[in-house]
Amino acid sequence: MSKESTLVKNTIIYAVGNFGSKILSFLLLPFYTYYLSTDDYGYFDLITTTISLLTPIITFQIYDGLYRYLLDSKSKNESSNIISNSFFITIKNLIIFSIGYLIFIQFKSFRYEYLILLQIDFSILSGLWAQVTRGLRRNVEYSISGILATLIILSSNILFITVMNLRVGSLIISNILSSIAVMIYLNIRLNINEYINFGFNSKIVKKKLIIFSAPLIPNVISWWFMNVSDRYFLAFYKGVETNGIYAVSNKFPAALVMINTIFYLAWQESAITEYNSKDRNEFYTKMFNVLLCLEFTSVIGLLAFTKFIMHFMVNVKFESAWLFIPFLYMGTVFNSFSSFYGTGYLSSKDTIGAFYTSIIGGIVNIILNVILIPVIGIQGASFSTMMSFLVMWLTRLWQTRKYFKIDINLKKLMLLSIISTIFIIFYYSSSKIVEIIMMILSIIIFFIFNRNLIDKIIELVGKKVKSNI
Repeated sequence: MSKESTLVKNTIIYAVGNFGSKILSFLLLPFYTYYLSTDDYGYFDLITTTISLLTPIITFQIYDGLYRYLLDSKSKNESSNIISNSFFITIKNLIIFSIGYLIFIQFKSFRYEYLILLQIDFSILSGLWAQVTRGLRRNVEYSISGILATLIILSSNILFITVMNLRVGSLIISNILSSIAVMIYLNIRLNINEYINFGFNSKIVKKKLIIFSAPLIPNVISWWFMNVSDRYFLAFYKGVETNGIYAVSNKFPAALVMINTIFYLAWQESAITEYNSKDRNEFYTKMFNVLLCLEFTSVIGLLAFTKFIMHFMVNVKFESAWLFIPFLYMGTVFNSFSSFYGTGYLSSKDTIGAFYTSIIGGIVNIILNVILIPVIGIQGASFSTMMSFLVMWLTRLWQTRKYFKIDINLKKLMLLSIISTIFIIFYYSSSKIVEIIMMILSIIIFFIFNRNLIDKIIELVGKKVKSNI
């Protein structure tokens, strides 16, 4: 199987497992916005974003070191050594954090403090189990665990919110249950506990993992600043209710984030595997230009259909959320480009570069948030997100030249940028005729620019179906 076919195959596998979980939060919007107030939804969003900030700090971002070294592992003993020491680092850090957390809440209490601690602990452990699964190249099991998590969150949310009226507490409990279920399933399928051997407790291996992973902590934190720190600035300057509206705005780019996440999971493995190949630059160039077309045409399609979909998906008290979506869409595009180039740091095992470029993006985001949010509110937050990811991508584009060289199709980049700008302008039109024309044109544009990718997917799926007949 060619490297392109392998990438497409892995993308499809990840898509099956991640589609449900990534699109679930979007499909549940009518449910959440009906049963939860803007204050409740804003509070839960702050919980989620805070956990995403704490996770890389608690874990030393050991997930990335674990995954990178597992891909190079040549034997079960070597894999066990890496998994064991990653586990020991994670458990030790969780114990220290939990003790500190329990002491803290004795002096500063807040809603659902004990449930939040459980969500942090189990989400980190399930994340470790999932990363072990990816590192062992068991992508099918990884995807199935995503489906399982989706089903549990869906069923438990409906039960706890509608029947037991637990409101925000139900969302936290659902996440805890899904994390536990994922760990149980993956342990049954892969016997991960058998890889954990106390005899492999090694300071040398721990040091190697931490040296690789630690520079990625500021990287992930900076991504957090660019993705979610806006919520804190909005809550401070404009109130928690405003944050609830912004959280709904961010649910729509979730469709594009879903595509990015699925592709990135598959691309990460291909990029690392092919890093030392002779035709690396040609392969990277081809894949980036495919991503470029897919990202821009997806945004064009989303811009065309967003307002129509919002009428059915969002309660009237959140209706103003549509105003702030276009810049978030574009920010997601530049985010995906940054992630693509960021694989160079993992592939070369030189993670310091990720630190510098992420810090630059984070600083841009904070400065623009402080300047713009007090003046133009939520729109300032969405514009800041877009600009910070654009700056980060451009910085990485320049810096990663020492790892690989990608020849960007500038003609397509300029053309798709112009089309996207036109669609953003007409997005704010109140004409239904314009909206319908945008829908039709967006579909045509998508198929024109992604024709080769679509043909490749159809060919691969066709071969798979024939082989199973």
